[in-house]
Amino acid sequence: HDLRSPLVNVMGFTAELESAAAPLRALVDRVDAEAPALADEAARFAAREDLPEAIGFIRASTQKMDRLINAILQLSRQGRRTLAPEPLDLARMVDQIRETLAHRLSAADAVLEIEGRLPSIVSDRFAVDQILSNLIENAVKYLRPGVPGRIVVRGRPEAGRAIIEVADNGRGIAPSAQTRIFDLFRRSGAQDRPGEGIGLATVRALVFRLGGLIDVESRLDEGATFRLSLPTTLASQEPTP
Repeated sequence: HDLRSPLVNVMGFTAELESAAAPLRALVDRVDAEAPALADEAARFAAREDLPEAIGFIRASTQKMDRLINAILQLSRQGRRTLAPEPLDLARMVDQIRETLAHRLSAADAVLEIEGRLPSIVSDRFAVDQILSNLIENAVKYLRPGVPGRIVVRGRPEAGRAIIEVADNGRGIAPSAQTRIFDLFRRSGAQDRPGEGIGLATVRALVFRLGGLIDVESRLDEGATFRLSLPTTLASQEPTP
């Protein structure tokens, strides 16, 4: 609330500035048409270029801040939500994610495949779905242009835990960035895709809540593999205070 209140004020006054700028531009246009000697070039430029550009920058910045606040709130709510363990069919979950991303996969000339048999786990459905969705969407987002994309989900049981991997043949992640890509608001590589650096931070927070670990192996231009280690059976938990 404390973050959003001043932001709402800025957004409101930006709208007022935008409304006020319209009659000013109309007045400059009228003066230009009827008495051009009264309007100098600075006034014309201010009304037609400077003011609209400044308002546009303010609006874009407030919209970005609004998205960041919403992401922080969502991350905070995840930490307070009561987990509800249940048997999960991971293959079916991946199939549903594939159906949701069908258009984006087709546009990227990419396929999403399940390799082998995914392990059975008892965990929180919403959290696991969010984790897999974020990882797969990221894989689609950062495929290499002009290279047919292949995203593979595979897994295995190991010492009472479930190992789940999401691998792709995309851009990859530089070694220097691999330790910080899970930090809030941190992104790696060329910033030519939409995003605020929230997704992987959310993934890590959810994985930790499930009693798991996550890491990544990657080489530039050779793809990336995100590896989850989750308990086979998650005990019921109370939300974080």
